[in-house]
Amino acid sequence: MATIEASSQALQQVLCFALAGEAYALPILKVREIQAQATITRIPKAPPYMPGVINLRGAIVPILELRHRFSLGAAPDDTRPVIVIVEVQGRTVGIRVDSVSDVLDLDPGSIRPAPELGTQTALGREFIAGLATLPGASGTDSMLILLDLDRLLTDNELVALESAAV
Repeated sequence: MATIEASSQALQQVLCFALAGEAYALPILKVREIQAQATITRIPKAPPYMPGVINLRGAIVPILELRHRFSLGAAPDDTRPVIVIVEVQGRTVGIRVDSVSDVLDLDPGSIRPAPELGTQTALGREFIAGLATLPGASGTDSMLILLDLDRLLTDNELVALESAAV
């Protein structure tokens, strides 16, 4: 019985979401809440990766558009984006994703480092905390890209987001 308890403590809970047809995840401890119906207010001269801010129970929260940040193009018209409210370097930020799917328990031993790609890609390796393989229902495995939220934005970008939220 002690072995089961010890192994369950080592599991890492992640929130899974979709973005341009790929599966991504972030640590559940960074997630504050999920907003499905938030209205984004545009801010003049905001950076292109920031479509605006939302009013979250009196707090102004800047929104980060992950599709733009990762150069994935615009979402199809039938997509109903969701905003995940997260903590990034001690700041509250909303990240807009295509959909939220699941909360999973990952064995840290199943997480592999991001591969060396040789050239800069649309999703830079610096944003990736690791990759996990998920067994598929049809016998085919799928990849889950684990994001490192604290490396998602530079210090200058965090300052820009924070100043937009004031």
